[in-house]
Amino acid sequence: MLAAWGGLSACQTGQKKNAETTDSSTAATIAPVQVTVAHSFYKQFKGTLAGQPVTLQLIKYNPGRYEALYVYDKVGEPIGLSFVRETGDSLTLAEYAGIDNENMLSGAFNGVQYRGNWTGNGKTFEFELAENMDSAITFDVHTFEDSAKLLPNKANSPIGRATESMVWPTGGADQATIEFLRTSLYPELKPGDMPVQSIKTAVLAYLESYQDNAKDLDSSDNEFGPGASWNWETNSSASITWNKFPLLAVAKLGYEYSGGAHGNYGTSFEAYDLAAKKKLSVTDVFKPGYKPTLGAALEKSFRKLYKVPATKPLDEAYLFKKHIEPNENFYLTDKGVVFNFLPYEIASYAVGQITLFVPWSDIRAILQDTYLPKP
Repeated sequence: MLAAWGGLSACQTGQKKNAETTDSSTAATIAPVQVTVAHSFYKQFKGTLAGQPVTLQLIKYNPGRYEALYVYDKVGEPIGLSFVRETGDSLTLAEYAGIDNENMLSGAFNGVQYRGNWTGNGKTFEFELAENMDSAITFDVHTFEDSAKLLPNKANSPIGRATESMVWPTGGADQATIEFLRTSLYPELKPGDMPVQSIKTAVLAYLESYQDNAKDLDSSDNEFGPGASWNWETNSSASITWNKFPLLAVAKLGYEYSGGAHGNYGTSFEAYDLAAKKKLSVTDVFKPGYKPTLGAALEKSFRKLYKVPATKPLDEAYLFKKHIEPNENFYLTDKGVVFNFLPYEIASYAVGQITLFVPWSDIRAILQDTYLPKP
């Protein structure tokens, strides 16, 4: 299903200079600004954490529903963040990188500034960030959600729920690039189609299909009422994971529960070279014969992230096989490449989605010349 949202993508020009930090020993000073936080938005923030330059990607679909990640600019490895809580003037996000990770960012948030403390491993560091969309594509955010009873005439009927969210490119590049992005991200949309209407249509179609299942209930279901396994749900959304011209990466996240022990979920990444107006494949980035070198680098990353000793075979530590083979679910940063493996792809559902970062220094020999890091 398609994802979308409606909101704010304007750049706060007056805050840019304070947020741009190149000296790792100097923290940005951000004066408090009174701003009403929008209902939904995508924004990029820049500033410092522990005196180091960082960039944060933040999407708000609606109150209480966020997607985010940040990078230390000198490292370039994305660190995923999950929503914990928000109040009228504060926001708390938790890292979900690696095992035994309890690191959190918590502080005052007003929509254009985010300042507070990073805590983890018994340590605390200050961070100060401000909105900065330099060299970045701007997006509007659209969301539509609805629900329906499986059996409309029964008070205790199970309920189906559907949510669709999308990011809609609006600026930050010439119009030809914006049109290329719109077509690439949402090829199902025809010229003149309204993005918001498209996600509404998708939600209503799902709920209509959900109610159609009522005719398949057996007589005992009709007499006593179907159980909780009929409380179906689908959730589709998109977020931005890298946004620095010419590289852009969009994550499309999906979750669906249609009965059984648990739902299914996963994230598909789309990597773009905006200068070439191209959606990238692995062979665009890597030279022929890349798999052994890239696979070894992915295994190195996995062992570090999951704390697996070099002497322990990977099929005895979470994975189905001894080696990891790269797939097409990837994106680029300016310091490396990220690969994602869905539940069941290389490990059991219990292990979850596996996202691995490989720095260019580990795989420089197999990079196509176009993507070799600049000196």
